[in-house]
Amino acid sequence: MCGRYSHDLTWAEIHELAGLAFPVPSTNPQPNYNTAPTQDIPVILCDQEHIWGEYARWEFVPSWFRQDLSEKRPATINARAEDILDRKFYKGAVKSHRCLIPMRCFYEWHRPTDKPKQPYAIGVTGKTGFDPSMAAGIWSKWQGTVKAREMEFYTVAMLTREAGDRMARIHNREPAILTEDEYRDWLFSPIEDVLPRVCEPFPSQLLTAWPISRDINSVRNQGAHLLKPTGDNLF
Repeated sequence: MCGRYSHDLTWAEIHELAGLAFPVPSTNPQPNYNTAPTQDIPVILCDQEHIWGEYARWEFVPSWFRQDLSEKRPATINARAEDILDRKFYKGAVKSHRCLIPMRCFYEWHRPTDKPKQPYAIGVTGKTGFDPSMAAGIWSKWQGTVKAREMEFYTVAMLTREAGDRMARIHNREPAILTEDEYRDWLFSPIEDVLPRVCEPFPSQLLTAWPISRDINSVRNQGAHLLKPTGDNLF
């Protein structure tokens, strides 16, 4: 499961990272170094014909869901890539409503023996930190009620998969981070062709992980300092 991550890119930087041209909102995303479920996040949406930048709620809700959103169970921030085509909640969206989720890094917690859980920042190795990356996702446009209030918004889930060798030292799952040559395929290719590649772990040698402060545990805490290492790199 991936339940927390960091993003800090402008739409111009997201354009450059994606290598794609598409319309975007008039305002840039605000950096969020402690992004949590149900928050609005910047995403690149595709419906197999059009592609555009948007803000979406990090909690997937299929368009056919008609109960009040406060009654929805279980959590749907992540979708398992391995069985996504078998899940009623996701299988419609994964065929035609796919997206890219820009990130700087993601966070996971590991519990050493007889010690409190230790949070780690994990991401694509860069020269001075983490290079930005994109994770595979699915989206919907949902309309309904939230605590009896009528609302309409885009929603997304981030795909996860079995962790690679290095990542498995921290957690057995990882976000489905894509390599640059997979971005366009994830958005436009037939799902039967692209899903097997998405299920393959990210090349472990391209990842870096280091321990960070437990300040990340509270979603109220913000700032780039949350990514600062508190010890040596794990890998």
